[in-house]
Amino acid sequence: MTSGFALARSKTTPLLLFSCFCLLTGDVLFGYDTSSFGGILANPGFLARFAPYHLATKTYAFDSLHTSLISSLPFIGKFFGCLLAGPAIERFGHRMVFWALSVVSIVGIVIEITSASGSTGRYAQFLVGRVIVYISVGLVEVDVTTYQAEIVPAPFRGLVVVSLQLFLNAGTVIATGINKAFSTNTSNVGWQTVTGLQFIFPLLIIIFTYFIPNSPRWLMAKDRDDEAVAALRRLRPQEDVDAGHCEAEIAAIKAALRERVYKAPWTDLVRGINLKRTLLVMVYYFFQQTTGQAFVSTYQTTFYKTNGFAMQAFTYPVINSCLSLLSVLPAMYLVDVFGRRPALLQSFFFQAFWMFLLAGLGSKSNRSESQNNTVVASFMLYAFFYNMGGASLPYLLGAEVPNAALREKTQSIGASWNVVWAFVTNFVIPYMINSIHFKVGWVFGGIACVALVFTYLFLPETKGRSLEEIDALFAVPFNPFRETTVIPTAEQRFIGHLEGAVEEDKDTAKFVETA
Repeated sequence: MTSGFALARSKTTPLLLFSCFCLLTGDVLFGYDTSSFGGILANPGFLARFAPYHLATKTYAFDSLHTSLISSLPFIGKFFGCLLAGPAIERFGHRMVFWALSVVSIVGIVIEITSASGSTGRYAQFLVGRVIVYISVGLVEVDVTTYQAEIVPAPFRGLVVVSLQLFLNAGTVIATGINKAFSTNTSNVGWQTVTGLQFIFPLLIIIFTYFIPNSPRWLMAKDRDDEAVAALRRLRPQEDVDAGHCEAEIAAIKAALRERVYKAPWTDLVRGINLKRTLLVMVYYFFQQTTGQAFVSTYQTTFYKTNGFAMQAFTYPVINSCLSLLSVLPAMYLVDVFGRRPALLQSFFFQAFWMFLLAGLGSKSNRSESQNNTVVASFMLYAFFYNMGGASLPYLLGAEVPNAALREKTQSIGASWNVVWAFVTNFVIPYMINSIHFKVGWVFGGIACVALVFTYLFLPETKGRSLEEIDALFAVPFNPFRETTVIPTAEQRFIGHLEGAVEEDKDTAKFVETA
């Protein structure tokens, strides 16, 4: 694998790196918005403007209904953003969707900020603004991952797509600090500043998108082969351009894809081998939400306060978020060194282990200090191993498992399915905590065990393969008890060579001569 990385580095250019990473500012927006809103809900200035005053407690506070609505309804916006992203990308291309989602985000932020006018503020207007912002979040989640998968060399695909989780966590850390800075501000300035800082991210996307090329594979789907070659020339090193490899690579991709170079209808998602690929993506998006992440991330502060850790209820989550950020760094590298299957297997194993330990120790009536410390450590170590695989790899699988004709639609369906389960888990967890307390660990740990077994039995390894070679991988039956052998065509080997996945051999050299 070391030689593969060395070969891939020789194919890497500054514009390729810029195109892969610059638009991850959209994921910073997602992480920032999600975390900053938790602080806004507790901001005294925001509560004084929007929440009713309670004479009994002499405080401004939302009731459970209004808190639930403003927290959960934005997921409707994200659902439609994810669902619309695929068709929009297919028709208009990644760059146009990047610009469109930036405009949508700006409109939503303006609506949020201007909802403060009047003596009590306009709660409904702020809620509408959040729904609109989340439409852009859904669009960016699909757009970034599919664009990255189509332009990045195969040996780096895991590192680049998994970096989404790193930037999302970075947005969380930024939001935590800014919330802390304005936590005691009693005027509108505090929460409006926290909200208004989101303008930075869509503005950066608008600027960055101007400099990046369209995906060559998308251009080919529109029969714009000359533009596809021009885009590829911008992404490839000069020696490949001078040698005519860009023209040959476009011809190789077209030959490898054959009729699949064009976008297919929605019904093809459930036809033939595509059904297996669609279900794989949806299953891993399901596991991403149902193995306990919302319990550990969203409700950890509440859980600490109600189960004997009130003094550290706001300190432990800060430590947890920093550990989560750091855990993504080795995951970005290891997913391309050891593969997708090992990363997911170790992630699900340790998710189950820490959840079971949490349930077992937490259910004891008289815990010692060391046992209490172990309970806290279980929360943090669960989050660490979740971010090592289960958090980020569904995005990667959603980008590389589908074939070119259905990539955007499959990722849209998978991401929308993910939103549904995010809503469900966030809705039911409070009731689970109230009724079974620490025993929720048995539920989520059990699902993590199911995910572990499923990964071993049904997920083939896609590490180091070009997108076209992955098509060949799914064309043969998968057996978890023996290595799957795929003999790539000359076209697929040539694509892999130009992406830095394989050394040039007589087949690839011959293809260059005949292309």
